Amino acid sequence: MRKPRVLFVANVMPGPDGATGGQVVAASTLFRSGLAEAMALELIAVPTQSVPPPSLPRRFVRALSRFTQFVARLRAADAVLVFAADAVSLVEKGSMCIVARLAGRGVVLRTGGGNLAAQCDASLLARAWLRLVLRSVHFLCTQSPHWTTYFNRYGEARHKVIEVSNGIVLGPAPTGQPRQGGARLAFVGWVTREKGIFEALEVLERLRREHPSATLTVAGGGRDMDAFLAAAATRGLAGAVSVRGWVNGEEVRRILRDCDVFLFPSHSEGLPNALIEAMATGLPAVATRVGGVSDLIENGENGFLVDVADIDGMTTLVSDLVSRPDRAREVGLKARQTAADRCDIERVWPRYADAIHQAVTRAGMNLEDSR
Repeated sequence: MRKPRVLFVANVMPGPDGATGGQVVAASTLFRSGLAEAMALELIAVPTQSVPPPSLPRRFVRALSRFTQFVARLRAADAVLVFAADAVSLVEKGSMCIVARLAGRGVVLRTGGGNLAAQCDASLLARAWLRLVLRSVHFLCTQSPHWTTYFNRYGEARHKVIEVSNGIVLGPAPTGQPRQGGARLAFVGWVTREKGIFEALEVLERLRREHPSATLTVAGGGRDMDAFLAAAATRGLAGAVSVRGWVNGEEVRRILRDCDVFLFPSHSEGLPNALIEAMATGLPAVATRVGGVSDLIENGENGFLVDVADIDGMTTLVSDLVSRPDRAREVGLKARQTAADRCDIERVWPRYADAIHQAVTRAGMNLEDSR
């Protein structure tokens, strides 16, 4: 039996400025995992979008070019694995799923955008399109129980949902020793208001009243960087904020290992890779209850949860963690175990492989031939 030939539709490379979002990390990690040995993967690359994104006409032209390429390559494929984010992304990616199903290929869709639910709930047209796309897929890969519950609201997804976390390369286990002690906060991701970066700045300002040496290290970039730096200067925090820009995975892990608390005040999420990576390094996290975050963090056990924009709550929890390094160590070790149990890429990729094999079978494709 030959390997299934799979069109892998996703953005797996950083943008021109090195920008990477959670979708890029999740897709690229999967693309380079054991799945590449188990399947004959052919990449249809979707470039990382800037924040803010290009104009809709420009996005349309690029999407049309990719769609043409997709259709041309579909004839030689047995199945497609398509990564989609928000409702705009689903227009293009959903069209690919529909065409692949009409062509008799196995179809696996993986959704990951934190805004998709709100966009579909607010728009009858978006909901109708989502239902049409869900009819076309053989399997829908959701990131966590939160998203499984959401998609099970749609009858078109019934018996198609496979829950599979984002996969990461775990890296070395934490030493198990308390961190050096201090108040070094880390934030990783897009520097935009929607990610809560200005709330993080306010937490830092309040924290320094009790811990004057507190700092915030930011790994990432984005639309609101200039406004963020200006706000830091206005608050007298320019010397306490270190902006590293977009850095590679190993540098992100080094930053996380060198900090004491991971602060993640995002307003909406799918299942944030930045949080998974922080947990994998044994860094205790304070994060907002959005998207799949509550599926990763058991409040008070392997991390801490607060409501969006709860500055008081974030500050209190961060202050407690930096004041009690033994407690921070205990929480961090449990976080590492969660990441290892749920998000190790060696556990994740076989679930995608199984979904693809089942989709090929449901599509009636023959893997015994030599086509």
